[in-house]
Amino acid sequence: MTNKQYLVKSLSGLNISEDDIDIVLMKSNLDGEAEADVRGCDEATYRRMSLILKGATQNVSEGGYSISWNMDAVKAYYSALCTELGLDNVLFSRPKIRNKSNVW
Repeated sequence: MTNKQYLVKSLSGLNISEDDIDIVLMKSNLDGEAEADVRGCDEATYRRMSLILKGATQNVSEGGYSISWNMDAVKAYYSALCTELGLDNVLFSRPKIRNKSNVW
C-alpha cells in the first residue's frame, strides 16, 4: 500500500478529493507512490486538517438532494488522532476551567 492509498482509505469517510490528498502529500513532503509510512501519513493528516475540513464545513443542498456533515464525528476523529499521535488538539479545544475565586 502506498502513502496515497493509505490516505485515500483512511480519509474516505470525509469525502476528500484526490486533489486535496495530493496537496496534503505535497505539503507534507511525502511521496504518494512510496510504501505507506502510517505515522507520517497520520501526522500529515493532523498538520493539514484545515485543508481537509474546508469541504466538510459546508452543507450542500440542491433540488431534492442534500449533503450535511457530522461535525461531531469529525471532531471525534481529529481528537482521537491527536491522542494517538500525542499532539495537541489545536482545532477543537475543550473549554478550560479557570479559578475565578479571587473575583468574589
